[in-house]
Amino acid sequence: MSNKITKTELDEIKNHEVAGKEYTNGEISVFWKRDLCIHSANCLVGSPLVFNLRKRPWVDIDGATSEEIIKTVDSCPSRALTYLIHQKEKAAAAKETAQPKDNTARIEILRDGPALVKGDFIILDPDKNRMTPTTAVAALCRCGASKKKPFCDGSHKKVGFTD
Repeated sequence: MSNKITKTELDEIKNHEVAGKEYTNGEISVFWKRDLCIHSANCLVGSPLVFNLRKRPWVDIDGATSEEIIKTVDSCPSRALTYLIHQKEKAAAAKETAQPKDNTARIEILRDGPALVKGDFIILDPDKNRMTPTTAVAALCRCGASKKKPFCDGSHKKVGFTD
């Protein structure tokens, strides 16, 4: 699954509708949206020279190649981390990703955490109103403590949820 930032997400960050921070090396920009972070630590494990909580800023965009950073960002299950490939990289990336994508909905249960829904899906509230987020991934609460139900807000860590 790709965590390439959508135009809507980019506009939300630039218009300050969503709290986000941009880190760029000229080839790519990585965006971090703290309110979406579920602390899976995929970034810390995948690229410890780029993502390091003990340093400020915590993202060193020059700590790895753009390709390695993209691979790590793509592993972020909540899309708290997304990326934008700048123009000169787009042509090369387009050739590599010419294969059709499988957008079948998938549900992944994270140990001691939320259920991730990925792909093409729609979430409706009890009144049949659409609640689907603007991304192709939704982290659904399994612990019952989230203040953003049905979506996860990371409360499972605070309440010690285990499964």
